[in-house]
Amino acid sequence: MAAVNEAEILFALIRERYGARLDAAQLDELRKTIEGLVRDIATLRAAEIPDDAEPAQPFIPFRANS
Repeated sequence: MAAVNEAEILFALIRERYGARLDAAQLDELRKTIEGLVRDIATLRAAEIPDDAEPAQPFIPFRANS
């Protein structure tokens, strides 16, 4: 239920700032996009990752041969 509230708040904020530039179809698509993002974020927030967890793929910077 909190995700719905968060999506509504975000949509209202964006509609307030940019709504005059968007038509009804664009606003509808924007609402769907925000709802999807909020669902994805909720999933990421639910993942329990320990503070000492290493990245799944190590970062190795590229160094050109001199």
